[in-house]
Amino acid sequence: MKPLPLRLQIAGLSALISGLVLLAFGAASWYLIARQKLAALDTEIRSLGTRHPGWLASGANFDRFKTSLEFIFGEEHKSLIFLLAKDAQGQKLYASPDWPAGLDPGQFDCQLVDDPDLSSSTNALPARIPGPPWAGGSGGGRGRGYGQGRGGTPVVFTKLPRFFTVPAADSTWRVGVMGNQELQLAVGLNYEPTRAELSRMRNVFLLTLPMALLVVGGGGWVVAGRALRPLRLISETAARVTAHGLDQRIPAAADAPEIARLIAVLNGMMDRLEASFRQATRFSADASHELKTPLAVMQGELENALQAAESGSPAQQVFSNLLEETQRLKRITRSLLLLSQADAGQLKLAPEAINLSADLEAMIEDARVLAADAQLSFDVDVPAGLWVQADRGLLHMALLNLLNNAVKYNEPGGSVGVALAAADSQVLLTLCNSGPGIPAADQLRLFERFYRADQTRSRTTDGLGLGLSLAREIIHAHRGTLVLKESRPGWTCFMLNLTRLAEEREGTAWRGVEG
Repeated sequence: MKPLPLRLQIAGLSALISGLVLLAFGAASWYLIARQKLAALDTEIRSLGTRHPGWLASGANFDRFKTSLEFIFGEEHKSLIFLLAKDAQGQKLYASPDWPAGLDPGQFDCQLVDDPDLSSSTNALPARIPGPPWAGGSGGGRGRGYGQGRGGTPVVFTKLPRFFTVPAADSTWRVGVMGNQELQLAVGLNYEPTRAELSRMRNVFLLTLPMALLVVGGGGWVVAGRALRPLRLISETAARVTAHGLDQRIPAAADAPEIARLIAVLNGMMDRLEASFRQATRFSADASHELKTPLAVMQGELENALQAAESGSPAQQVFSNLLEETQRLKRITRSLLLLSQADAGQLKLAPEAINLSADLEAMIEDARVLAADAQLSFDVDVPAGLWVQADRGLLHMALLNLLNNAVKYNEPGGSVGVALAAADSQVLLTLCNSGPGIPAADQLRLFERFYRADQTRSRTTDGLGLGLSLAREIIHAHRGTLVLKESRPGWTCFMLNLTRLAEEREGTAWRGVEG
């Protein structure tokens, strides 16, 4: 799978990390707010139970309290609170008339624990008076119970209150249970308004979270773009660094010391690379140039010695072998000189209009002579009248190298295919030959200098390992391409293209042709 762009990864990771942080923060905040809401309800329940001791003066006071709530908050709020009172034996003394449906009063029967702060104070304990809380009347002064009746003892809840959140049929309630030795009181407040408020807070957070992540992701995209801008500049400059463009340098970045350091290191590396390459190129050119004269002298001396030697003598054979090696060295020297000039961008061309069709036919005739011993057949498709503008000598050298390879690396009784065609403003030349083919491992290195595939490493097949690389450099110098089109057992094809000249008759002025 194709990896995602680094800029998109940075933006996505920024949004992901921010989303996780916001989710954690939102969940923690929601939990703390919910706990705070519950604590507020518990405080309200405790206040209702302890700050209104008159509730317990008589049973009617419960109903009067409920009526007061309805009067204050309206008829629709009458279901926001319920009361339940039981004596020490668990007998129900009072329950709200509008008891929530589906809520079992028995689930509030629980063992309360003494409050150490109140139970340790004897003054805080209520007087124990037998009978129900309002057995003596309705609080008009005759009954003395656990309420604040006339002359009665104030009610004090000496047990630690317990709080529950319990579901009913269509609502949820927060219930507080409190009491003392003689009485247990349960006060419930409707939890639905609090839950609705918490739900609104949660929904608002969940709705704003995607927008926040979008903003964070967009910010990460912008920041990543600014951070990666020097890297794009580095990659664009590096793409322009070729054998003919070693003088390219990356502009310094002033906004980021780390990037500036990287750019300085890369520029220093390219300085050293350019110096080494120019030194190697200059050495090849100088060595090739200096070898030309002594090799020419050696060739002349050997030719004279060969003519002066007795025919058929061992000396004549030695001179003949030395002359062949000298001529081989001259070809290598000539190729190296051309390659070094091409590397330095100084390959001098003398362009002229060339009838490629006619010249190719002539070179094929010469190749037929070379292939006569191997009995090779030629399949030629060369239409007439295709012209190009090129350096005649260099172009002939490149084409002869390809034709010679097609003949040398063929098989006895094989074939050679040559096809020339025009395609728009291009001339396409395809040269194929039968034979064992080029192994896949060798195809990638086919145009390397002095590289020869294993089956060609034989002195019986003459070759320098420079022909294909020199041919490709010559074609490139003419703004064309030379590639290996295909190679399989039994068939190998090379294809080159050159810019085609406009249709003109030979001998007329050439218009619109680059020099």
